[in-house]
Amino acid sequence: MTLDTNNQNLRILVIDDNQAIHEDFRKILQAKDGEESFDQARAALFGDSSPLRALERFELDCADQGQAALTLVQLARNEGRPYAVAFVDMRMPPGWDGLETIEHLWKEDAGLQVVICTAYSDQPWSEIKERVGQNDKLLILQKPFNGIEVLQLATALCRKWDLAHEVAGQLDKLSRQVDERTTELQCANEQLTQTNMALVRTVADLEAAQAKILRQNIELERLASRDPLTGCFNRRAFYAQFEKIFTESREYDTELCCLMVDIDHFKRINDQFGHAVGDQAIQAVASGLSAGLRLTDAVGRYGGEEFCLMFPRTSLTEASNLAERLRVRVETEAGDRVRAASRLVITVSCGVSSTAFGARTPLELIDQADKALYAAKEGGRNCVMVLDPIIAGVNASDQFEPQVRRITPRVSRPPASR
Repeated sequence: MTLDTNNQNLRILVIDDNQAIHEDFRKILQAKDGEESFDQARAALFGDSSPLRALERFELDCADQGQAALTLVQLARNEGRPYAVAFVDMRMPPGWDGLETIEHLWKEDAGLQVVICTAYSDQPWSEIKERVGQNDKLLILQKPFNGIEVLQLATALCRKWDLAHEVAGQLDKLSRQVDERTTELQCANEQLTQTNMALVRTVADLEAAQAKILRQNIELERLASRDPLTGCFNRRAFYAQFEKIFTESREYDTELCCLMVDIDHFKRINDQFGHAVGDQAIQAVASGLSAGLRLTDAVGRYGGEEFCLMFPRTSLTEASNLAERLRVRVETEAGDRVRAASRLVITVSCGVSSTAFGARTPLELIDQADKALYAAKEGGRNCVMVLDPIIAGVNASDQFEPQVRRITPRVSRPPASR
């Protein structure tokens, strides 16, 4: 593209079949150096103004027919040196007229600005507009034209062409910057998406790990608190529960009962059938005791074949009846659970005590239930004995001597062999 020292496109194309018109445009748009010096000297000596001269040095090309003009426009576009303005005559026999020439030129270079040079006798503006449409790149210059008008049109339209291409360049630059920024944002968004996906996976892994740890902790807690053979609370865990419930019983003044259970003749089962059957017998008794409990009750394996149960918010009478039902359940069901020894009968002896007897500690309450258990063993086994207070004196209502009372009805026939 041809630019002057001020980065302007000053290329102008004149299309007219009259060579004299070409010369007129050259005189207006292309001043010679000698003429400029002479005009300046005359202005300095005589004080008169200089004749019309172009302030810019326009590059002017001329064509006498539309086809030749199209060739020049094509060549200029291919060289990257497009024309800014074309002055087009309306009548150029025998070739294209002005409108047809403009149509071809705009197909080649849509940015070319056109000035139609027309006389009153040429086509009216309505017909021109109908052919080429309403366009801000099209102006009318009526013949005979004034040199000042030509110069102003050339100067203004070249400047307009420069501004349009400057804006287009800026828009193109902005568009590239927007594209680059968009690409950067897309890359950043993709990275954020990948990071977010990785974070989601990490969170999911952490949640899975936490769930696994929780399950393991629950399992560890269960293993730490449960007897591995029976699944009941082990002695340590049961006593911790018992202490908590005992404290609540004293705080809210509610009755708490304790039941001690011992498998009858367990040594005989071990000696006769072996320790494997003995373990199955312990499991069968534990299953029977656990199945007969309420949600608030708890059972723990207290020793080898000995179990301890607690009944919160339960009266001595209710605890005694519950103990008897558990004894019957074990007698009727536990033996059938031991598959390795047919027709094995398993029974238990039970002792019941209550905080109503004045136990100050969980161990004291357990000891009282243990005394009742000992009485059950002494009383023939396979029965429930309950601690029963006897008032020591009329004026000593808070003092009593505990005794035992049998809950299990006595049978006239001898018990089955075990």
